[in-house]
Amino acid sequence: MRITRVIAVAAVSVLAVTGVSACGSANTNQAGSTGSSAIPSEPPAKPDRLVVRIWSGDQEKVYADTAAAKFTKDTGIPIVWDTTDEAVSYAKLNQEISSGQRPSADASFNAQQRAYTNAARGWTIPISPRLAPNLAKVTAETAAPAGHEDGTAWSYVNPYTLSVPFIVRTDKVDPATVKTWNDLFKPELAQSLAVDTIYSSTAFGFAQSMGVNPADNPPAGMDPVWAKIAGLRPNLAQLGSNADVVTALTDGSVKVAISNTGSGIQAINAGAPIALVAPTDGLYVVGDSYYIHKGIPDNNAYYAQVFANYLLDPEVQSAVADKLGLVPVNPDATVPKYMADNKAVFPRSADDLKADEAIVAPIALMAKNDEAWQKAFDGAIGR
Repeated sequence: MRITRVIAVAAVSVLAVTGVSACGSANTNQAGSTGSSAIPSEPPAKPDRLVVRIWSGDQEKVYADTAAAKFTKDTGIPIVWDTTDEAVSYAKLNQEISSGQRPSADASFNAQQRAYTNAARGWTIPISPRLAPNLAKVTAETAAPAGHEDGTAWSYVNPYTLSVPFIVRTDKVDPATVKTWNDLFKPELAQSLAVDTIYSSTAFGFAQSMGVNPADNPPAGMDPVWAKIAGLRPNLAQLGSNADVVTALTDGSVKVAISNTGSGIQAINAGAPIALVAPTDGLYVVGDSYYIHKGIPDNNAYYAQVFANYLLDPEVQSAVADKLGLVPVNPDATVPKYMADNKAVFPRSADDLKADEAIVAPIALMAKNDEAWQKAFDGAIGR
């Protein structure tokens, strides 16, 4: 198993977000742009294909072998994957949409901030619950769009989640001694921490442990958190990407890493003695999103909504959990034993999230403050 996705993205330009409701497409001529009482009629002709932007490698392969294969078998419509880098793809598609061109992809997998931002701009085509009935089954706390109201069309959906635990080398540190965010400051961890470069991996956990509400006076209200994070510098050995973290865990150059679960699973698969520990005072949970682009033909829009249902199918969700280590949002899915045995690190249900006192990514706040918060984190950590 190899997971190369990071859980969040760098700054997103969101000038159009402020004061705009994240409720879906503003173009009422697009399929799926009506309210919950309407359902798009099945188009007389099927599209010759659907183009979906996704991450290359294992994620593309697993979704091709599962959701895409089942969708094509049932509809006769092939899925063509666009594996352009997520930031590059996002910029290109937004330029096409803003200029009135037909987008070069029908839908995208991308970081949730981007889905939220485009929904707020009116650049997504909502997903009808009647075309994707699996929407009624999923755990809304992790799968639903920010600000979503029950019973209405979904401006996007998160087909899975990731969390950010402490990833501990058990041959170097007793996992029982690293349970809280304050434990990361222990002298015995001097020059032995690996930290994800994305601010959200640490910021929200620290905020909750300190009693700081990110919604209070953003972005400046997080200043105490950046001051706290600056105190990690003596214990910092590496600041890097997922791949950097996995390498450091595997070669034993660090004792503890703060990164998403995928990094830990990769290190385990590489033979490193690893334990995944959920911080008791703040586990961060976030999902990536699937969303449909404004400006595509009505028949493409219709079947892109149908495809969302396949992404949420229990068998597909089970395969994605097993092969990619991504946590399902459909409770009918089955998960690998390591997930089932460690609900604190892999919360799925609303009850799991409550028991964890988990921090579900505050996407609306992140979309508006990403740039300022990333800059503040970089300054605090000494990047």
